[in-house]
Amino acid sequence: MVTRWLAWSRNHLPEMGGVFANLGYTWMYLHGQVPEAYVLAAIGGALLAWVCWDKRLQAEAVLHGFYILMAGYGAWFASTAEGPSEPAGWGPHLASIALASILWIVAVPELRRRGSAMPQLDAFTTLFSVVATWWMVRWDDTTWLYWIVIDTVSVYLYAKRGMLWGALLFLVYTAMAVDGWLVSVSLF
Repeated sequence: MVTRWLAWSRNHLPEMGGVFANLGYTWMYLHGQVPEAYVLAAIGGALLAWVCWDKRLQAEAVLHGFYILMAGYGAWFASTAEGPSEPAGWGPHLASIALASILWIVAVPELRRRGSAMPQLDAFTTLFSVVATWWMVRWDDTTWLYWIVIDTVSVYLYAKRGMLWGALLFLVYTAMAVDGWLVSVSLF
């Protein structure tokens, strides 16, 4: 039993490393340890990009590459910004959702053509995660609503591709997003 688990773990070390790096980033981010937290975000992004590419989740692999870039932007923004910006209001969020939806319609056939394993969900989680990440680094609390939906879908996507550590990560992220939303709502 232990030998089987060790063999399974060895095959999943990059995924596990990405999960733990991202959990470390999230913990540091939530405890205000920025911009230092973004180092772990970049490491987690690199590891999960590699795993997603191997599992034929091509858009997710690109998303994790985007996370590496956003880790740099987030570190810069956190070190130069004076604090959270004012909430953007619903108009810009509706525009973001509309744009991501249009791009999703375009991306699905392209991902299907390229052999993505689950093109609809791969494109959905990727495009809407880009939008949510943009709002997150701008410190807009509405981002929690995006993450609740995206993380819930990601649990299924990662589990379906056999990435159980990744599914566990997104299960934890879903709970954290619900908590984040409830905390932000109680502040108003």
